[in-house]
Amino acid sequence: MVAAVALPHLLLSGSPLPPPPPPPPRLSLRSRGGRAPFSSLLSAPLHSSLRNFNNLTVSAATPNSSSPIPLQSKRCGSLVSQGPIMANMMENPPVMPDIMTPVGPLDLATVLFRNRIIFIGEPVFSEVAQGVISQLVTLATIDENSDILIYINSPGGSVYSVLAVYDCMSWIKPRVGTVCFGVSASHASILLAGGEKGMRYAMPNARIMIHQPQATIEGSALKVRGQVAEAVHSRHKIDQMYAAFTDQPVELIQEYTELDRFFSAAQAMDFGLIDGIMETEY
Repeated sequence: MVAAVALPHLLLSGSPLPPPPPPPPRLSLRSRGGRAPFSSLLSAPLHSSLRNFNNLTVSAATPNSSSPIPLQSKRCGSLVSQGPIMANMMENPPVMPDIMTPVGPLDLATVLFRNRIIFIGEPVFSEVAQGVISQLVTLATIDENSDILIYINSPGGSVYSVLAVYDCMSWIKPRVGTVCFGVSASHASILLAGGEKGMRYAMPNARIMIHQPQATIEGSALKVRGQVAEAVHSRHKIDQMYAAFTDQPVELIQEYTELDRFFSAAQAMDFGLIDGIMETEY
């Protein structure tokens, strides 16, 4: 007798399953007249592909066998299925929550992306910056006249990665607004203050912190001298950026960034880091 194991949106049983549907056709970058522009692919209506939902086939390995057992899941909101997902029997499979929309169930990330919302909820290093930049460029290619909103709850990150995201925000044509939830500290405050003026907001209980770049320097005297010069250059650059964002003199910015300087939402608005405060009950 084969026992049934219930997982979220999954059913494991010994009954045979029908073969999975054929994979959807892949998009081609070539057109009949030659290579099609990338923008023509991204600007195509997305809702047309949302009406066809395939059943996701999931495989799980049993303790006594290394061969995967096919599992049949409920219909999910994934747009494209890239083969089976290997799920550990001791862990739940990676399932994004589905949200019902007029065109069918969609996962949370797709809903946010279609509403031109980007979340930054961790330190901004190279991988996070790459993901944010790719979303910004894609949204700008889909519609260059609609605004983009970035929600920030980050303790900081790499100065180079933060500046890469800021350069992309300034380079693309859509206006990019920013909202601080929780904390926007260290170099993450550059992204908050670097949003479109008039579209920079914070929640009432948010905290914003600015300071000079931090660096750990070690090695030979010649190597240390080069690292010190780079750290000084980074601080001078960031102080000038804060001065441009806040319309404050550079001398005052240098005084404030000498040590960690924390602001409440109201103080940040008075200083010029943000333009408004979201209203809540408390």
